[in-house]
Amino acid sequence: LKCPSSPSPRSVGFICARGPSQEGRQQNQQERKMNVISMAELEKHASSNDMWIAVHGLVWDVTKFLPDHPGGPEVVEAIAGKEGSAEFEDALHSTAARRETTVKLVGMLEGSEKQVECWKKKGWTEDQGIPDVDSLGASGGDMMGGGVSSLLPILAGVAAVAVIGLALFMKRR
Repeated sequence: LKCPSSPSPRSVGFICARGPSQEGRQQNQQERKMNVISMAELEKHASSNDMWIAVHGLVWDVTKFLPDHPGGPEVVEAIAGKEGSAEFEDALHSTAARRETTVKLVGMLEGSEKQVECWKKKGWTEDQGIPDVDSLGASGGDMMGGGVSSLLPILAGVAAVAVIGLALFMKRR
């Protein structure tokens, strides 16, 4: 099952594998239907006194958080009423930022139902806030799960072996 990516040109995609489940918590989440928010509805919430953004298929009310955003409110205002996954990830938000309690989940962006279901299958829960796609991608237990980030240690090892091999080759000449 491939996780659909956000409706954004620079989204992260990966294979969705079923990990160990906590049946009680997942069952409760599946029973509670999430509101589906259309792009037209999202676009209506773009003022400083009523601001929603979509990140990774989920729609968040950021109105109360706006004055406290460390980069200033204008950073968030630039993606108000829009899908802003790439911008959110480009800012390298911490786990604490993803779990900011003044940012409230409104629902899921229409067309992102499969993506959100995939986050849930990977272990994401609403109380975790905005999904950390790198962590969720790496948690699948397969090499395809983490995308480029899971390949970095392997690539570093291959590069180290290549450098040593090159050095030995040059020494023999």
